[in-house]
Amino acid sequence: MGVEIVGTQGVSALGMRSVCRAAGLSQRFFYESFADTDVLLHAVYRAALSRLQQAVAPGVASDDLHAVFEAAARLMEADPRVCRILLVEPVADVRLRGYVRETIPTLATAALGDRIVGSPGDPSVRMHFSALFGALISLFVEWTEGSLGTDRSAFASHVTTVATQLMSEISSAETRRRS
Repeated sequence: MGVEIVGTQGVSALGMRSVCRAAGLSQRFFYESFADTDVLLHAVYRAALSRLQQAVAPGVASDDLHAVFEAAARLMEADPRVCRILLVEPVADVRLRGYVRETIPTLATAALGDRIVGSPGDPSVRMHFSALFGALISLFVEWTEGSLGTDRSAFASHVTTVATQLMSEISSAETRRRS
């Protein structure tokens, strides 16, 4: 129920009463399952993140960035709630931004592998990643909302080009910074 609520109405709609009403459960059951709505929100984020990780795993395993982005686009096209939970809601919710900060280094390392130069914990590298992920978020939100056409492969190719160019800039900036 949490995925449905956050994925369609946003974090602001996620409350103990709204979850219980939607699930047809008592408030007591809610507190037997979750300490509070923050715990539920974290579970919702992890569930959406797990779906994304499963969807992109074959592309990650084969080090095929285009396949990673095409799989992510396919998932978000099929279930726009994933896009809202992982990409839209964290912009407005400080708790979700915290979860994103905790998971981005691992996700970036898995998806981008050797393309990463520097430590994801380095503030300079994190600034570059913020620019990269800002671009990716914008592209995926627009894709999910249907404003970038319907050719998933062309979309994935464009996203791959953008990511590769930004990663190249990050690499060049890191090289200049170290000189």
